[in-house]
Amino acid sequence: MAQRQSIGGYRVFYGTLHNHSNVIEGLGTPQECYYYAKTIGRLDFFGITDHDFGIDTVKWITIKEAAEKFNRDGVFATFWGFEWSSDVGHVAVINSNDFCSCQAIPTDTFSGLVNWLQGRECVAFFNHPGREDGAGNEFDHFAGIRSDKFVGIELWNGRNDFSRYYYNDGYYANDGNKSFYSEAIDRRWRIGASGSEDNHRGDPGNYTQKRLAILTDTLTRTALYDALKERRFYSTLDKNLALSFKIDGKEMGSIVSSGRYPLQILATDATDELFTMVQIYKNGSMFKVWHTIDNVINITDTLTASEGDFYYVKVTQEDGNEAISSPLFISDK
Repeated sequence: MAQRQSIGGYRVFYGTLHNHSNVIEGLGTPQECYYYAKTIGRLDFFGITDHDFGIDTVKWITIKEAAEKFNRDGVFATFWGFEWSSDVGHVAVINSNDFCSCQAIPTDTFSGLVNWLQGRECVAFFNHPGREDGAGNEFDHFAGIRSDKFVGIELWNGRNDFSRYYYNDGYYANDGNKSFYSEAIDRRWRIGASGSEDNHRGDPGNYTQKRLAILTDTLTRTALYDALKERRFYSTLDKNLALSFKIDGKEMGSIVSSGRYPLQILATDATDELFTMVQIYKNGSMFKVWHTIDNVINITDTLTASEGDFYYVKVTQEDGNEAISSPLFISDK
């Protein structure tokens, strides 16, 4: 497994959740993909989410059985799911007992999918935003009905890093070039910073060194899933970068009441790579920046948080790699 670290009172676990097998169009059986992710890719957790249009009951059971075979508390955590693969957006659905199709009523629309999710124990992620917006209504541009089942959005996908899926002007003009990430949160989607290999090659963990990093206490499916629901995770281009961002002692993903609070930003790297910059963003715009040359980040400050605000941080390393936290959400409701 990856070299494990602790930060901010949590342990850090690295992996990816949006990947494919030969059940539909990838390489490697589900068993081969889970095995590779564990033993060669050296991930802490891994999930297969094959495309909905090719899944049937037998294939669904095959994926779930393979996940159960390789799940081992304290060693390797596995997840299963499917990718709702519509021409109005792709969504990774994780941990559901069943699946649906974008080619069948009533889940042939994004709003239909949202309604379907509401009746199930699962989490969902917006995948590679902007890629399926040819008709101009991908994810209803975040303006339709919302679901708290959505916990994240990909800021990197495969070998495409933040430059494509984070550093962009999202769906809306004249909003200060806000990314899809910020545009969704502006519209009250409470989502965090995710990313995944979207691996079709059968080499999960080696296709790229980028990771989804989850902050929790133990390496179990239950603990990781609970952390996903709390949005306690971040997106990193470096496979062993550790990051913590707290306001009033509450970790990224939390809801904080309005007020004036202390903040703390912590970052380390298992190979002692140097950090050169730390930035905090307020409502999608850069709020404050610190320049440094150090292998340990420990920044404390205070801020005044108001109803409806959200904050997240970005850290930059000497080699240009970056990590972006999930937000802290300010709400009195």
